[in-house]
Amino acid sequence: MKNWKIIGAITLGVLAIAAWRILSYERERRSPGIVANKPAEQKVSDDQLVYVKHMLIDSVKSARVLNGKSVWMKTGYTVVYYPYRTGRVVFTKPAGWLPPAQELQVKDFVEVTTPPDWVSSIPRGPKNAFVVFTEPGRDGEFAAPVASLDGANSTWACDDIFFYDDPKSMYHWPADVWQAVSQHTAKQGMSEFQTTMALGNLQQSDSKNYGNRTVTYATVDEGKTRHVSVDFSGDKATSVSSQ
Repeated sequence: MKNWKIIGAITLGVLAIAAWRILSYERERRSPGIVANKPAEQKVSDDQLVYVKHMLIDSVKSARVLNGKSVWMKTGYTVVYYPYRTGRVVFTKPAGWLPPAQELQVKDFVEVTTPPDWVSSIPRGPKNAFVVFTEPGRDGEFAAPVASLDGANSTWACDDIFFYDDPKSMYHWPADVWQAVSQHTAKQGMSEFQTTMALGNLQQSDSKNYGNRTVTYATVDEGKTRHVSVDFSGDKATSVSSQ
C-alpha cells in the first residue's frame, strides 16, 4: 500500500474515533445523568427566612432613637445587668444575666466609667455605654452594657444582642413553644433555634452538625446556674435532661 493510502486510512480512523466521542459527549450532555457524590441539599427553614432588623447603631446619639421603645434579648444569659438608681449604675449589686427573649423597655442610653475590676461580655473601655430600661411587671430601673467607648475604636453590640421587633411577631411558633420559651424550658419537638431562644446562648455541643447533635445549655436563675442537655435529630429535640 502506498504511503498516501496508509496516511489516509489512519486519518479516517482517527476522524471516526473523534466523531464517535463527540456524538457520545452530546448524548450525555443532553440526557439527565447521575452526578456522583452530589452533596445533600440542606433545607432552609422558615425561621432562617425571617428578616431580622439591624439598625447599625454606632453612638449614644443614634442609640437614643430607641428611647421609649422596647427591644428583646437576642442572646440569652450573655449580658449582665444592674440596678440603676439616682442616675447611677449600682455595680456592687448585679441583678443577674438577661435571659433570652426578655423585653426591655428602653428609657435612655448613658456613658459610664466602669470599675477597674469590672468583667462583662462587653469589653471594658475608657467608658462604656449602658442601656437604661425597665421590665414589664417589675419595679425599678436597670442598666446593661451595650458598647465599649474608645473614640474611633468604639464597638457597639446592639445589633448582636437585641431584636428590635417582638420575636413573637417574627417567628410564628405554636403557643406551647412560646410558653416554653417564656418559661426558659425546653421540650421534645423543639428545633435547636427554638431551644436556644428558650435556654440561651451559653452552650456547648459535641459536634458542628447543627440540628443533629447534643447541646448542653447553661441557664442562670436567681444567681444559680443549671445545665440542660438536649439531644437533637433532624433539628428536633428528642430528649431533654437537667444536670
